[in-house]
Amino acid sequence: MNLKGFSNYCSGTKALIIGDIMLDRYVIGNVNRISPEAPVPVFLSQSSRHVLGGAGNVYNNLISLGVNATLISIIGEDRFGNLIKKILKSIKNTKCYLFKEKNIPTTVKTRYLVKGQQLIRVDEEKANNLSDSAYKFILKSFKKELLKHNVVILSDYNKGIFNQKLTKELIKLSNKHKIPIIIDPKNKDFNLYKNATLITPNQLEASHVTKLPCNNNKEAEICAKNIMNSYSIKKVLITRGSEGLSYIGKKEKIHQPTKKIEVFDVSGAGDTVLAVLSVCVSKKIPIKKSLELANRAAGIVVGKIGTTTISLNELFKEEQLFINKKCSLLELKKIVANYKSKKYKVGFTNGCFDILHIGHINYLEESKKLCDKLIVAINSDSSVKRIKGIKRPINNQADRAKILSALSLCDHVIIFNQLTPIKLITSLKPDVITKGGDYKKKNVVGYNEIKKWQGQIHIINYTKGKSTTSILEKLI
Repeated sequence: MNLKGFSNYCSGTKALIIGDIMLDRYVIGNVNRISPEAPVPVFLSQSSRHVLGGAGNVYNNLISLGVNATLISIIGEDRFGNLIKKILKSIKNTKCYLFKEKNIPTTVKTRYLVKGQQLIRVDEEKANNLSDSAYKFILKSFKKELLKHNVVILSDYNKGIFNQKLTKELIKLSNKHKIPIIIDPKNKDFNLYKNATLITPNQLEASHVTKLPCNNNKEAEICAKNIMNSYSIKKVLITRGSEGLSYIGKKEKIHQPTKKIEVFDVSGAGDTVLAVLSVCVSKKIPIKKSLELANRAAGIVVGKIGTTTISLNELFKEEQLFINKKCSLLELKKIVANYKSKKYKVGFTNGCFDILHIGHINYLEESKKLCDKLIVAINSDSSVKRIKGIKRPINNQADRAKILSALSLCDHVIIFNQLTPIKLITSLKPDVITKGGDYKKKNVVGYNEIKKWQGQIHIINYTKGKSTTSILEKLI
């Protein structure tokens, strides 16, 4: 999946989202002293900003990805409700149905930030039963828009929109017209969500509703199966924070671990996952790839401060930067620095890789298991001749580099002209060096150097009877 392909999927997705919209306020300031009145910090406000939260953040993420989205929600008849309307109007291609509820104020969450860290969060909300007028408005708007869309999203923050009557009707109509319906639940009673296509509780919510532990892959599977069987829900995706995502369907069980990232703020990460998944579900993208994209998206937004969105360019930034696997040393140094900033483990191996065979594949597979990103350095044609003789290589360096670049096992390929790759090793400082055969670790090129940055060397056994030389002998 590349940027262009997923962009086409996004532009072809028409998402209808119903949910609790709220206003997320961020007040930025400093704390330089303690109050003389009480042992509390004195917050000096410097600036503030307002963004859409809840269902509004899901909607914002969809728009940012290029999805054709329609939002149905409720706001209060107050200044914060008017501010939400103003923000929505500023978004291009906005299509919204907003009901102004007289007796319920707009939900507002105000976070006070000092140097990017939350000092305190103040919530203003009042969850009342859905009025008859609001119910009729939402259902009428939903019926008007349903057939124009290919996926329905219910973003339930348990602020009053989703009562039993309305939710049952929304699910029933979606199923009747065979439009998948995805639900992000906050209500503790999952009877509300019966017959949904996909539900996305977090680890704590899954544990609460099933009264079962949900601390590892096996327990997540048991919780998900319990939810599916108890509430006739087709698929369950449990978001598990630092442990990643667990997806359970009738036949599939997939656990997508998260990548090591620096977390600044988890606000809205679930909304981003929901937005990406809605595209994947509507376009029937394979679930493993869907989870990879959703996990990547969540990893990006938690690295930002505050409720925020993700763009297609951000989602595919790494692929855009490194789409050409064949690199120069200068390019590769920048790439490796980027990986190390994200705490990725960088692996390095080298060889001639003249006629690619099963022994090479097995070797690369074992090397890849030891790292997140694998760099394969190949000898230039002139250095191969010095090592193997005048009749080698069979394939020139450009062909060998292109063949290796076609393998998903190889993240980057670099050609070196020296007899050994020591210059590459000392420049890139990989975390892992792999070498095949009967080498002793201390005889591997880079052994003394890699110890300086606490790296490791691994010896991988050759596949018996499989070598370029043996293949050439059979041809003679």
